[in-house]
Amino acid sequence: MRKTLVMGLGGAGMNIASRVKQELGCDVLAVNTNAETLANSPFDQRLQIGISTCEGKPAQSVHRGQLAAEESLEDLRYSIRGADRLILLAGLGGGTATGAAPVIIDLALELGSKVTLVATLPFEFEKPQRAAAQEALTKLEKKNIELVLHDHAKAMQPGKALTDYYNQASADIAADVEKLLAK
Repeated sequence: MRKTLVMGLGGAGMNIASRVKQELGCDVLAVNTNAETLANSPFDQRLQIGISTCEGKPAQSVHRGQLAAEESLEDLRYSIRGADRLILLAGLGGGTATGAAPVIIDLALELGSKVTLVATLPFEFEKPQRAAAQEALTKLEKKNIELVLHDHAKAMQPGKALTDYYNQASADIAADVEKLLAK
């Protein structure tokens, strides 16, 4: 029985997970609808969800992300089964993670796993994505999970390059995951 399963969900979640894997050396399960992104990822454990729904492409909407997770429920169940704890790494506001995260969280809770969602929220200038993330967050806050949020809009400093910001944010998230794994 695994103690903790670290899952990188969607494009942003996989980017976060890549940094976590690099810094902490922990095993990560990469989950995405995008077959090309999965194939080119550094992860040994990969799960493509929504093969029929998304046809190997990005979900591009919250609804399709949800449908992709629902389509792949049995594969997800097999992947999560036996984990005492799920640390779910995601970027909210896009399609795959925002839609699939609630389905995966409900499944993990049903299987008896404690769930921690470590998620990023979009910048202010990403208005549609930020609105989708806030809507998802409202629903996620009602679940019996621990939330660790990194709000790009609140953390961004004027004059700082986006690449510098993303590198710092990834390092901060890796530090958060390291603390979670030590619990």
